[in-house]
Amino acid sequence: MRADGQVEELMMSDRLATMLLYGRYASPYVRRVAVTLQLYGLAYEHAPLMPFGEDKVALAEVNPIARVPALRLADGDVLIDSAVILDYLDELVGPHRALTPPAGPERRRVLTLLAVALGANEKLIAGLYERHFRPREAWHRPWLETCNKQVRDGFVWLDSAFVGPWFCGANMTQADVTVAIFWLFGCGKRPTFFAGLGCRRLEALASCLRDTPAFGATAPESEILSNRLA
Repeated sequence: MRADGQVEELMMSDRLATMLLYGRYASPYVRRVAVTLQLYGLAYEHAPLMPFGEDKVALAEVNPIARVPALRLADGDVLIDSAVILDYLDELVGPHRALTPPAGPERRRVLTLLAVALGANEKLIAGLYERHFRPREAWHRPWLETCNKQVRDGFVWLDSAFVGPWFCGANMTQADVTVAIFWLFGCGKRPTFFAGLGCRRLEALASCLRDTPAFGATAPESEILSNRLA
């Protein structure tokens, strides 16, 4: 992580020798981009900004809706949304190294796994936001229960779809990277809930990847969403 002055200097620079990734690793969407960059051996700078408070103004200069991740390329172009960024990185390294297969049944399987993982994680975050940004008496319980069910159903389905040693057999794909990151994020935010899901295959996958260099280099920072949410 860079100091605030260094982040500002990076953002003001017109000529980056490498790519610049905006967003904290505490965001699972930022982290899945960062881990992929690490796995591909692509150099990048990091501007650990949050889409809240003063950082939101700075992010709006890069992304009009002030969300992360965003990736500024060496030529100055900016990509937004983790799926768009990952698609670009896959193209950059070529089909033989890309973590998402370029075509065929394997690609469709990976994209299906990612769609379920993204949907479940979005509902996890929706529930976190409801609890964090609204007073307890204003929580909409039916909405929270709906989110809980979609989170539960999504991760349980992913657990049942895991064939080993990776989601698609012998080769690690973006499905493994993203699901492991989302699982670790969920366990950190709602440990009791995730422990009760009984997803032992996903736990084993996350444990396998957690101590790898790419995951270690992108350890989440502390951030404002409490780890002790009801």
